[in-house]
Amino acid sequence: MDLTSIINSLTGNNIIGEISKKFNIDTNKIVNVIKAAIPKFIGAMQKNAGTAAGASALVQALSSHAGQGMGINIEDGKKILSKIFGGNLGSVISGLSSQTSTTNDQVSNILASIAPNLLSILGKNHASAGSNIGNVLGSLLGGGSSSSASGAGKLLGGLLGKIIKK
Repeated sequence: MDLTSIINSLTGNNIIGEISKKFNIDTNKIVNVIKAAIPKFIGAMQKNAGTAAGASALVQALSSHAGQGMGINIEDGKKILSKIFGGNLGSVISGLSSQTSTTNDQVSNILASIAPNLLSILGKNHASAGSNIGNVLGSLLGGGSSSSASGAGKLLGGLLGKIIKK
């Protein structure tokens, strides 16, 4: 699994329509926020998985979400966002808002809507891969189990190239 497949899983189903109806947000804006947010989610999860306690908590969250179907669960999404981004959540939302020309509230609602679905996708992948969570997340960011600026840069460059070609 790579970032493109994760993004396609999140944008290629009825979640986009549900978010659009529930929060009155244009579907193109939702897709743009998702595309910009996924690398941030993965990077934050990889950072959290850098400690034994963080890795254990993440594996537990992935396992508990692995069997869930796709849908919107805002309350669960807000809890997930708080755990993944911690005190950086406000700056992540603000940055994505500026990057995608959406309001902070729109970004917050989109992120909370997709967070449980992202954990479900990653949980299913982790269960089938049976590998170290740091390695799984690191491979998504273009590196091993440790993050690096060059790996993230390669990821974003490749991802943007694929998005622009579509």
